[in-house]
Amino acid sequence: MDLSTVVGLVRLGRPVNLFMGVLALFLGASVVSGEPPLFIPLDQVIAIMLAGALLAYSVMVVNDIADVEADRVNAPWRPIASGLIPVGLAWRVSIIAILLGLGLTLHINPSPLTSMVAVWFLGLAHLYNLGGKRVILLGNLIVAFLTAFPLLYGIILASYYMRGSWDWGDYVRSAIFWSMVFLSVLGREVSKGIVDIEGDRVVGVKTIANTYGARVAALAALTLYTLAVLLSITPVALGVVNTIPYLAVIVPVDLLALLEGLSLASNPTRERAIVHKRRVLLLMLVAMIGLYIGSSGA
Repeated sequence: MDLSTVVGLVRLGRPVNLFMGVLALFLGASVVSGEPPLFIPLDQVIAIMLAGALLAYSVMVVNDIADVEADRVNAPWRPIASGLIPVGLAWRVSIIAILLGLGLTLHINPSPLTSMVAVWFLGLAHLYNLGGKRVILLGNLIVAFLTAFPLLYGIILASYYMRGSWDWGDYVRSAIFWSMVFLSVLGREVSKGIVDIEGDRVVGVKTIANTYGARVAALAALTLYTLAVLLSITPVALGVVNTIPYLAVIVPVDLLALLEGLSLASNPTRERAIVHKRRVLLLMLVAMIGLYIGSSGA
């Protein structure tokens, strides 16, 4: 296997997205503890990271296999669409990743809950890959839920390792933070429909963008970002975060997210949407750091 093939296989997994998924899981644990999740044994941390990355990788590979015809129009540089990675190789790598990931979950506490959740996660992800994306908004909702899910499971892990340590602030922060991530990802997914209008039409995928137009999709994304921004202020009002450090990160991110949404709404072109989705992904990464800082010691 040559170097270009290896690089293509790595690109299939979208490394930035994988990193953010693992980060979200440990952020969920930190929301409860108010500190780095050092209470989770190191062997468990390693197993969680590897299992999460492998399972998410397998899902993304299958997504590219299912999207190959659309990608030949929307993103011809993608590894499978470009011909760099043969479909057969992609299937084999995905199956190996699933088997290794599920095998690792058998060694992650709480067991067997972790394995059951992993199977459920894979089922929902492949529901999206193999048909859910064709139903308008349903695909976006599934992606947003799955993307925000690691944060929720991090909360479950913390409750397992820190029995009886929760207070009302933990529940409130958890619900608000999860909702913020969900709304932000949903907005980004809706806006991504603008990038993929032509390819989605070719394969029969229905999105807000190719059904109602790019401007409607951009306005819908802006609305979702606005809801996430409004929600981000509530932890301060409820006194469940460290106000100053939290606001120091979240306020600039909120303002930039709104500016990004307004910019796309005023100029909802494919080129602008491509830039938009990259910037919003970066803002989401910074926001996750802000959520951790805000929950530390709260």
